[in-house]
Amino acid sequence: MRHLAGYGVGVNIIADHTFCPAAWSRCATHHYAGPVESDSMRYLDRLLAIGKAEPGQVLLPTSDELVWLYTSNASLLARYFHLYQPPIETIRRILDKALLEEAALSAGLAVLPSWDPQNLDELAEMAPHLPYPVLIKPRTHVHRLRNDKGVVVRSPAELVAEYPRFLARERYRFDDMPRAPDAVRPVIQKFVEIGREGVISISGFIGRSADVFVSRRSTKILQRSRPVGVGVCYESCPAEPALSQAVQRLCRALDYFGLFEVEFILHDGAWAVIDFNPRLFNQIGLDLRRGLPLPMLAYLDALGEAEAVRTLAAEAEHEDPAEKVVFCDTFTLHAILLAQTLCLRARPRHLAHWLAWAAQNRARMVHLASDPDDPMPGVIHILSELYLGFRAAPRFVRTMLPSSPMVAREL
Repeated sequence: MRHLAGYGVGVNIIADHTFCPAAWSRCATHHYAGPVESDSMRYLDRLLAIGKAEPGQVLLPTSDELVWLYTSNASLLARYFHLYQPPIETIRRILDKALLEEAALSAGLAVLPSWDPQNLDELAEMAPHLPYPVLIKPRTHVHRLRNDKGVVVRSPAELVAEYPRFLARERYRFDDMPRAPDAVRPVIQKFVEIGREGVISISGFIGRSADVFVSRRSTKILQRSRPVGVGVCYESCPAEPALSQAVQRLCRALDYFGLFEVEFILHDGAWAVIDFNPRLFNQIGLDLRRGLPLPMLAYLDALGEAEAVRTLAAEAEHEDPAEKVVFCDTFTLHAILLAQTLCLRARPRHLAHWLAWAAQNRARMVHLASDPDDPMPGVIHILSELYLGFRAAPRFVRTMLPSSPMVAREL
């Protein structure tokens, strides 16, 4: 929002709760009260009412839920809004983890070994032969009513016991959106521990025109929960042409255009694709600081300003490889360290490392929501994290206990 406002673009937002930081920004031209994104039909009705009253706005999604909502209702929304969504088949192949793996392989990229048992009998037959540990992961996060990223299991017996429980508690809303018939069924993927190299992220923009592609590379070095979770701290990295070219091939294979973040993890000496976010993403401020104006590129392309897109993208192609920038959700970082200390799970050396990292990088740090010229979003973010933290406290304590199952949840 701050980035677009800096270009003189008015930004409106739909806020579904009081603790929405962006709704409190001085850069928000207007914010509308709306239902939660998971309530698809009410959300769509609210969008259509807004569009009818104020036609001509550009829709930019901030979550997988909104990506699917905008794409699957493109014909309705296009009456009032400038849409910037690839075809629905493209989005289906991105948001369905199994279909994304197929697309990545066809584009020549590495993926983690995965399996897709069609029923419990197939699961029981393959269980003794899998290379443990493995991750039971949701096929898609669209319409899910749960927040967990998956469950790590370390033996055939644990897989056979946990898989039906995971399947039983997966709940989706099927009443209002077209979905694949197997969307509830999870996939099984080889679980790889994150090494010192971290999770690599290639983020950027690919235009409707085939000659526009710009990207940046970063590393996720800390996440909210283990074994998998949302990133809290990132560090910028020099460009890696091979990875950027791989992402460009994947986007072309998918017929995708727009903003993207593609995540990789090192496995058997190769960088394997593990996720593709076709939208605005958590640490986008890191790219903005490094001269990559992602929201503005999407905004201009949505309006059909092809020459302006080319000009802006050309200016963003060159980055200083020596420049070091970090991204940090500072409050969440310190909350995690405090919680680990209270649960007696934080070693002194671990605490010292992260406190020193934050201190050493303070001058080059991009924060999630806080800004001295626009302070209220940072305050609201803290209140939101405290609220969510208190709600999740019992669950967090259970995951901190030595005997707790390794369930990867977003706290």
